Amino acid sequence: MTGVLFVVVTAAGPTSRVATALLPAAMDRGWDVYCLATQQAVAVYPEAIRAIEETLGRPVRIDFHTTVGYSLPDPDAVIVAPATYNTINKWAAGIADTYVLTRLAEQTGRAIPIAVAPYVNTNFAANPVYRRSLDALQEAGIDVVNGPLEPHAPGGGDAPLDVFPWEPLLDSVAAKRGS
Repeated sequence: MTGVLFVVVTAAGPTSRVATALLPAAMDRGWDVYCLATQQAVAVYPEAIRAIEETLGRPVRIDFHTTVGYSLPDPDAVIVAPATYNTINKWAAGIADTYVLTRLAEQTGRAIPIAVAPYVNTNFAANPVYRRSLDALQEAGIDVVNGPLEPHAPGGGDAPLDVFPWEPLLDSVAAKRGS
């Protein structure tokens, strides 16, 4: 087994493909996968969250105080994908005002392999705050993995979903872990 992998999802288009694209590939590589999701991801993509739970055979964690009946183990690696503008900026600023952001701040402090794949449009990406946030995450040792169409055009349809960098994310954390 490669270890415990946290997959963190936010309310962005590729969330709809996590259960079919990322999770099977991670499990095929031997990861024991746990999924954490933002409240907004659950609200916007309820079908995707249900599919993730079916694929993993366990609930998606969205809060500290849940009724899922188990505590999460410490992860050996984390993938944040897809990552929204808000999540990236708040995480880089050290804001821990939600379950997901608190867990990301904590894992960043543990210096374990973490890879993030942004999913933002060109208007958000042009904001200098966003560039500074990506730089701050990289300075903390986090790999920023962009797909070939990222940032994408506003209202760009499904094109970025078809080429989202699932495998490069897995390659990133595996390489840092040495597995």
